[in-house]
Amino acid sequence: MLVILHDFPEFLSQYYFTLCDAVPPSCIQLRNIILSAFPSTIVLPDPYAYDSVSEMGPIPPILSDFSAGLKSGDLRTYLDQYLMGRASSSYLPTLKDRLRTPTSDDSSETYDVPFLDALVMYFGVSSVAQAKAKNGSSLFNPSDPGVVALRYLAKSLDSEGALKSTIRHDILPDNLLGQYLLLNSMVLHLRYPNAHTHWFSSLFLHLFLEISDDSFREIITRVLVERFVVHRPHPWGALYTFIELLRNPKYDFWSKGFIRAAPEVTLLLDCVSLPFVIPRF
Repeated sequence: MLVILHDFPEFLSQYYFTLCDAVPPSCIQLRNIILSAFPSTIVLPDPYAYDSVSEMGPIPPILSDFSAGLKSGDLRTYLDQYLMGRASSSYLPTLKDRLRTPTSDDSSETYDVPFLDALVMYFGVSSVAQAKAKNGSSLFNPSDPGVVALRYLAKSLDSEGALKSTIRHDILPDNLLGQYLLLNSMVLHLRYPNAHTHWFSSLFLHLFLEISDDSFREIITRVLVERFVVHRPHPWGALYTFIELLRNPKYDFWSKGFIRAAPEVTLLLDCVSLPFVIPRF
């Protein structure tokens, strides 16, 4: 994979969704390799000095058929109507129910992760394309229907059991990891500077600020930290988002109680944040 990253970065960057879909979520370093790919014509800017207001670039080419899993029944039609502002948000609870799928023993449910990944990407990619078509700009707008839908899912999906002292999530029941899996789907799009990275980075920071629940903020922190506790390469977009979260005073990150909840958590955050210029609590 490292050879492909070095010699054929365009292949990885254009098919990243299909490739990540085939890699187990627990293989974070392998996913990082895929998500660190960027076109050879681009020079990555310094994430520590990047302007968070400016656009990050054009809409990137994606050759994966990420909408294939959304073509059943009337779902695709509803999503298109909703994203264009022509359908009611009353359908969103039904959409949340579609994320669950029965297990083989018929006594419990789990999340359909490929469907969730496709849904998150469809919301993001469609929102960016529509904003570009309407305004000539792909900048993030908190009132866009796609943002409203993902914020609804972030608030309504369960979070119990998603926060453990261990960094391994594969030992936890899937039906207790709704918010974690949703954010894991979002973090796939924090790649090299482009319109999608800008949109999903803004979405991460928006959710951290708008959802006033420290347990949810802890899950956001965990999802980002997991990208940096493995060896390099680290995706540029994830690094930029985490830097912004740590250093921008409006997020008040270092005052959150979960940072000091356990000595090992504090130590882990200290180690991960060493390259950053941050205020100490």
